[in-house]
Amino acid sequence: MKKQETSLLAYIAENDLLSGDKKPAKKQAAASLHEAHEHAHTHPNKKKVVNRLARIEGHVRSIKEMVDADRDCSEVLIQIAAVRKALDNTAKVILKDHLEHCILHAIEKGDGSKSLQDFEAAIDQYLR
Repeated sequence: MKKQETSLLAYIAENDLLSGDKKPAKKQAAASLHEAHEHAHTHPNKKKVVNRLARIEGHVRSIKEMVDADRDCSEVLIQIAAVRKALDNTAKVILKDHLEHCILHAIEKGDGSKSLQDFEAAIDQYLR
């Protein structure tokens, strides 16, 4: 992954993809997220992501049962923290997949600047 990130950054710098471009306003960036994936492709980590989400779903159900059973608050909070961490790790897989496949694909097609802006908007939405 490090080599791909370095090569992506080198490609951007070498081709001066971001010079002179104005970044879209946050609302425009958020709106462009819905238009960002016009190309059809399969996500190589789809099964991994779906499996992680299924485990997280089961974990959340367990937390709900803990609350219904009047379990100690600290135990419930520990489990909620574990779910949050699991969601963050799942998001990392999705973001890496997007970076490796969608943005590199867009750069190859010559749409690198817009794709990077869309990626930045996706990260902004995730970190809100």
